[in-house]
Amino acid sequence: MNKNACYLKLYLNNNLGDDLFAKIISEKYPNQEFIMTSYTGVKSNFNNIKVITGFWFRAINKFLKTFTNTTIEKIIASKLEKGLLIGGSMFIEGKSGIYEEFNLLNKYEIIGSNFGPYKTEKYILDCKKLMEKADYVCFRDTKSYNLFKDLGENINIAPDIVFGLDTSKIKITNNKKVVISVIDCKRKLDEKYQEIYEKKIVELAKYFAGNNYEVVFMSFCEKENDEKAIERIFEKIEDKEKITKYYYKGNIEEALNVLGDSSIIVGSRFHANILGLVLNKTIIPVIYSDKTVNALNDINFKGKIIDIRNIEGFEIDNIKEADLHYKLDVTKEAENSKIQFKELSKLFN
Repeated sequence: MNKNACYLKLYLNNNLGDDLFAKIISEKYPNQEFIMTSYTGVKSNFNNIKVITGFWFRAINKFLKTFTNTTIEKIIASKLEKGLLIGGSMFIEGKSGIYEEFNLLNKYEIIGSNFGPYKTEKYILDCKKLMEKADYVCFRDTKSYNLFKDLGENINIAPDIVFGLDTSKIKITNNKKVVISVIDCKRKLDEKYQEIYEKKIVELAKYFAGNNYEVVFMSFCEKENDEKAIERIFEKIEDKEKITKYYYKGNIEEALNVLGDSSIIVGSRFHANILGLVLNKTIIPVIYSDKTVNALNDINFKGKIIDIRNIEGFEIDNIKEADLHYKLDVTKEAENSKIQFKELSKLFN
């Protein structure tokens, strides 16, 4: 194993938002080798990111956890010197660990994250131990930053990494087209919201189609059941003449061009909204988590927001003409997002 390689913690599941993190970090540091593990079976599309995955990996790790006090992650980390944790929702109590293997590294950084939801003070305290030992931590929202800022000067804040995406190769139009990113409420939020959420998405699609917009239902991640949700919604629409589907399958450039070829993005996915802003689109966030609320508050977003958790009160009449043309200049956020990478050159020498 190349001792100069960097241990990488990243969510890899053919999810457009997280794949963008991989793309950005891979292209920004092409000469740095990264090694990571994945429980999803998904491999990397980038030559300098090597992924240990597969059935044998899961079986061996299960054995190690059951009969020893170690994991493959700890074995890898013990042979390396540096590490990077990059990703948005990497600190959710009950769904995420506290990444104990990072304690075996001489130096590591954590970038691009928000914190929570969490339930116990113990989880915060465990994560604080991880944060305070890090050479550099950069959150993407103020609420998360405020929880850890007292740990020291290594705790920082900057806009989401994707704000800094290079858009020069994306074909950006202003066609009368709406992209609606869809989630599976049962998986991402709670089953009790599924029926009403999907009903409202149907209403939104009909509203836009009725106003001569082309409508594209977009899945960001098959394995998180976006596609199944779209199929359920699609079946409920009788007149499909102006409505199509796009399912992301790992081709990042193709997906970005789908988003670029629109004038409005209705985003249930966090990064559908960030990408919409980056591509200078009107966005209508359909939020399922405070992480989106916190990010939008930080950039003083004043457009229309639909909250799935209170979606029963939303009516199509709530959408005004001004909502369809509201845009927010995020040039400042694009520049400030570079702060996320401020210390990485030191980590990679």
